Amino acid sequence: MTAKRILLLDGPILTAHHWSAGRIHAEGEFNQEPVGLEAFAAYLDKHRSSLFYLLADITEEGFQLEDLPYTQGADRDALLQRRLGQYFYNTPLSAAISLGRAATGRRDEKILFAALTRIETFTPWLDTLRETEAIVAGVYSVPLVLAGCVPQLLAESGPALFVSLTRGGVRQTFFDKGKLHFSRLSQLATRSLDEVGRTAANDSAKIFQYLVAQRQIPRGIALRTLVLAHAEQIPAFRDFCRDNGDLQFEFIDLGATASQRGLKDVPADSNADKLFIHCLATKTPEQQFAPASETRFHRLWRIRSALTSTAWIVLAGCLLFAGKTALNVYELRDTIEATRALAATDTNRYNTILEGLPKINITPDSLRALIGRVETLQQRTPAMEPLLTHLSLALNDSPKIELARLTWKIVDRLGVGQKVPLDAKPGTGAAPPAAAAGAGSWVAIEIQAQLPLGLVSDQRAQIDLIENFAARLRDSRTEVQVTSRPFDIESDKSLKSAGEKGDAQVADAPKFALRIARPL
Repeated sequence: MTAKRILLLDGPILTAHHWSAGRIHAEGEFNQEPVGLEAFAAYLDKHRSSLFYLLADITEEGFQLEDLPYTQGADRDALLQRRLGQYFYNTPLSAAISLGRAATGRRDEKILFAALTRIETFTPWLDTLRETEAIVAGVYSVPLVLAGCVPQLLAESGPALFVSLTRGGVRQTFFDKGKLHFSRLSQLATRSLDEVGRTAANDSAKIFQYLVAQRQIPRGIALRTLVLAHAEQIPAFRDFCRDNGDLQFEFIDLGATASQRGLKDVPADSNADKLFIHCLATKTPEQQFAPASETRFHRLWRIRSALTSTAWIVLAGCLLFAGKTALNVYELRDTIEATRALAATDTNRYNTILEGLPKINITPDSLRALIGRVETLQQRTPAMEPLLTHLSLALNDSPKIELARLTWKIVDRLGVGQKVPLDAKPGTGAAPPAAAAGAGSWVAIEIQAQLPLGLVSDQRAQIDLIENFAARLRDSRTEVQVTSRPFDIESDKSLKSAGEKGDAQVADAPKFALRIARPL
């Protein structure tokens, strides 16, 4: 963490303090003589990486209150700079502090214009800071510090006068509704308790008269006055600071307040310099007096700090990502090892199963190729349903025919000699053109059927019934071949009469066979 050093300027002497974790260490005093400025420059070179806060506690201060029309952006900045130039034309150490807008009417904005009016007091120190390229956070005054920490002590929002003691003297700061309006520093000669108490009481009365004259407080109301003092010295101050019709005094314990603020080096007397230094380091005011040229190195430091912080964040993110990636790699390695072990176990089990199988005269590669061909053939094998459906419809139209047996197969060609047309004449050897063109694969069903027993003696009826059944099965896609009839009709066969002795009693039902086929 960057060290903070507060440069307290309360006149011709500048005191350097190092603030760290609630503790304040004085590191040196410097004057405006050439030797003192050289020592101050050496001190700055020694602590080049520190942040320097210049805190002024001097009498040369100016405060002006004004209600301005509410503006924004560049117009507001130009208006404020013009007003600052009009009020404090001889010093660049000035600031405009907004005290809020009015609740009624035009809702003007109340602005407090404040400045450190004597630039000669700061010039040697600012020149030295600039020459050594010190990181100056800003130039502040005790009233600005009080504006950040005193409203919590006031508790009430009404007008109040806050009295404090510093090495520069007794300071009276006026607040209204928790907002700073002005501050005044009274220097001391001896710094005795009597002088401090008398000065606090007298100057408070003068400020009350000034506020009444400026109509900042109404007449007839006692001004609440808070005195910040050490607990052991409060009784001495009470002898001088007594309530009257104009002022109502309240005392605040400096030691208790410092402890509540986190200051570990509790002041031993009523000097509140350490408390103000601590408040400046812990709760730096937003407003300060230094122009942009004096805080250039502080802006560069902030940019560098932002870049460094961003780099650290990016580095932390990269480290987290790298850690997560490494963890994933370790987990993946474990998964790979487990998978390898499982694969080895499966391989051993597969080899054991192969060793237990009967030996065949085919290699595994050839077996795989054969299985692939079988699977391909199965995918090309047509379904039987269309042809069987066609056959069932024909059987429904021919109820006298009784199906005895079916044989389904695939043939490469329809044999010409197997087709026996019903109308072929004996000895002609005629064959239909479809059989001659039957090249290719066919889905065929061999059908064995029988006719009714009552048609044993009626051959003409048998021929008609078979012919009609075959004609019913034949269509543009289906080829029909009669492969067997109930009787022989060829010319070289002898005809037998159905009336021969014993034939009618032992004859079975007439049987025939045919083949129906469809091309693949």
